[in-house]
Amino acid sequence: MILPRFDYYAPTGLDEALSWLAEHHGSGVKILGGGTDLLVDVRGKIIPDQHRPRCQEHRDGPWLARYAPTESIEILLALSRITELRGIAVEVNCVRIGAMTTITDLERSPVVRTRLAGLWDGARQLGSPLVRNRGTYGGNLCNARPAADTAIPTLALGGRLVLASIRGERTVDHSDFVTGPGETILEPDEILKEVVFDLANDPAMGSAYLKLSNRKALEIAVVSAAAMVTFNSPPAEQGGIKGGVTKSARIALGAVAPTPLLVPEAGEALVGKELDSQSISEAARIAAGVARPITDHRGGDEYRRMMVEVLVRRVLMSCWERALAGTVEEAA
Repeated sequence: MILPRFDYYAPTGLDEALSWLAEHHGSGVKILGGGTDLLVDVRGKIIPDQHRPRCQEHRDGPWLARYAPTESIEILLALSRITELRGIAVEVNCVRIGAMTTITDLERSPVVRTRLAGLWDGARQLGSPLVRNRGTYGGNLCNARPAADTAIPTLALGGRLVLASIRGERTVDHSDFVTGPGETILEPDEILKEVVFDLANDPAMGSAYLKLSNRKALEIAVVSAAAMVTFNSPPAEQGGIKGGVTKSARIALGAVAPTPLLVPEAGEALVGKELDSQSISEAARIAAGVARPITDHRGGDEYRRMMVEVLVRRVLMSCWERALAGTVEEAA
């Protein structure tokens, strides 16, 4: 990998980083989390012109675009030494996850696995062990990719992002954070500080995330789906998926729109109903109708729309199963 020349600054505190960023944000600054995407995006040309294909069709083909830098950089602001941006803190009614918390930390956290199971699903399906060791939660969100493995469950779980600058802090819903592929509402002098999740007092809740991809690791999703469902009463096994009336539901989709896509219509269709095969199928049909997939080398738009229906049915089934398991554990 050939990187361009740039200056490097690594503050040890958030206040120091924010003050520095306020002064230099207009000078080609890029913020470095784990670097698993950014350092790839700023790499220089690795195939010299003399080794490019002789065929004119291939010489000018779109595949060569991936060998050119997609980001310009003059100064790299590294956040790796700011310890206050790392960690998972459990409070009375919420969980706070620092932006520099690694994906591996999410995957290994008992709190994330039990209370934010959909996010745990996303963390363990992201990249490879090496990528998860370096990659950060905040970096994955701020890359603003419509198929990001932690972004879709964060949206379904109602995550709120705390953005910090020398002007203070503001909290935004993740549903308002991403404005387009690779684009967010982050101001040039702001840093993502943490993500906050409210904890439901009712144990009858389940969440899940599923990803369809062309291989098992190091792959971007063809389609992904996440859901969070809470119940008015604990679900119970009664000859099928019955015995739990839905109190609220959130369903989110990935890789089927320019941004991670929340489908409130699908969640609302479940409220007040038992989570049975009929209500699940209706919610999945609504979600597929809202999806706006494209056709690319990973899959066609019609195929993606069909798979939305399949994945939404499966994540809702998983939500019910996890809510059932949670009530069994409470009783034990």
